[in-house]
Amino acid sequence: MAPRPHVPDILLAGPFHHDFGASAGLTPDQLRSKCWRRLFRNVSVHESVALTDQCRLDAVRLAAPTHAVVTGLTAAWLYGTWTPPPGKAVPMHLAGSREDYGMVLSGARMSRLVLDPTDVDEWHGVPITTPERTCFGLMRASSLTEGVVWGDSFLHAGLLTSQGLMRYAVERPQWPHIRKVRDAIALSRPGAASQMESRLRMVIVLGGLPEPDWLNEPYYDADGTFRGIPDMRFRRPSFGIEYDGEQHAEAEHRLADLRRENGMLLGDLPLLRYVAKDVYGTPQLIVREVGTMLSRAA
Repeated sequence: MAPRPHVPDILLAGPFHHDFGASAGLTPDQLRSKCWRRLFRNVSVHESVALTDQCRLDAVRLAAPTHAVVTGLTAAWLYGTWTPPPGKAVPMHLAGSREDYGMVLSGARMSRLVLDPTDVDEWHGVPITTPERTCFGLMRASSLTEGVVWGDSFLHAGLLTSQGLMRYAVERPQWPHIRKVRDAIALSRPGAASQMESRLRMVIVLGGLPEPDWLNEPYYDADGTFRGIPDMRFRRPSFGIEYDGEQHAEAEHRLADLRRENGMLLGDLPLLRYVAKDVYGTPQLIVREVGTMLSRAA
């Protein structure tokens, strides 16, 4: 049996800097225990602590200097529109003036951004780029598909509107990659509930097929019986599309999926279901199968 990890009570209150953890008696090896969730390069939290907005803010205050503006992936994490892969720390992305650019901060990426006064806000006391500026910057640095993923995420979270984001882009016609950003905004939809759903939808749309008519809308059969909420649904012919993440492999989740799929079939709504390997490995198969279903409307 593995030894029980050393957990000082003083470190259970919330995030802590690793220097404080060392003063509380944690060694570097103990800090690598799975019971500690690393949020930033030098900031961790115990696994029992809920990752609330307040917890995120406290972690950023410990990791970032007070005079820098949080931006990029760090801002997206604070806004709740992005989560790092399991086991990975949140990258520290900061923006500052020319004077701040020489600041030494281990593990941080410091950028000199063109920031209007209206581009910077405060998130419970933490200087941060606004949702529009954050999303716009992430879209500029991404491919068209990933730009749509960012647009979908911020729209679904209710942090901005497509009209407001498009207006922000239109007001900056000379910025690099602006055409790609505007194309991504035009394809972004607030109904997408996950990043992989957005990627699956882009496989379909960029494959030359029509957009789904509904995203995550309740489906009722002809008798008015609620049958479920498919990720995507087409009107003619009537069929749905589902993205199955890793959690769908769990026994209880799988049982719920089967019952829901049976209910939709009883309600005359067939489903096409895809996983990550389909989206990344065989997108042409998705386009072919969805195209086959759509051709039946003719």
